[in-house]
Amino acid sequence: MVQPVQPSARYRAIEEWLSAEGRVDVVDMAFRLGVAQETIRRDLRTMESDGKLERVHGGAVRVEAGPGPLLSAPVASEQDALELSVRVWSQLPRRGTILLGSGSLGLALAQTILASPPEAPGLTIVTNSLDAAVLLSRASRLEVYNIGGTVSRLTRAQEGDWAVVEMERLHVDVSVICPAGVSVDRGLTQATPAAAAVSQVEVASGQRVIALATPAILGVSAFVQFAQLEEIDLLALSGSPDPASLQPFLERGTAVSTAAEPV
Repeated sequence: MVQPVQPSARYRAIEEWLSAEGRVDVVDMAFRLGVAQETIRRDLRTMESDGKLERVHGGAVRVEAGPGPLLSAPVASEQDALELSVRVWSQLPRRGTILLGSGSLGLALAQTILASPPEAPGLTIVTNSLDAAVLLSRASRLEVYNIGGTVSRLTRAQEGDWAVVEMERLHVDVSVICPAGVSVDRGLTQATPAAAAVSQVEVASGQRVIALATPAILGVSAFVQFAQLEEIDLLALSGSPDPASLQPFLERGTAVSTAAEPV
């Protein structure tokens, strides 16, 4: 009979993986440790209360590597991310090609697609997110391609020249991007030049472009600009944004989707 892994041993393993990888994933940890995903979620809640990590959608990151206000997009609550992903998935094609960028909201969308895959073959999804690629590879009737490149230790996104060159060859029906900041003055921004270079190509590759965002990044300008507002077709927001924060975007003519007013 296999002995269950004790909580103290799980905590040590999680801390070791966080130290080595910068981020841990609930599904992956549950598989490695041979326990239920809810057990891992409970462990992460306990460890977060002890200040040992910061929970994010689908897993956790090191406290010292946690996102700051201008370093990466703030993480939505699980319920808000789920609501947004279900809403966006309902608007995406079930045939053709989709390019899915990296980020917690992009990963939530991948999880929704896995839970409710197309009923027939014909949809291809390309992503530079290792986490999203692993999830989507389990979905039936999907063709999944993962872009190569340098892997970010924090986000597990594939970036660098390799990723950019491969994406420049693509033309997809829809690009779904996850910016770190969205403002009327500076458009869409990312925390690093590498992330911005990939996002810029993602925008250029899509016949239609959807940006996923939390209300917290409205009006925020992160480090590197990669697109103007006019280059995206839809700004899809999680949660309940303040109407005042939306008004400048609506006046600019940006199409906005919220839980209250989906587009």
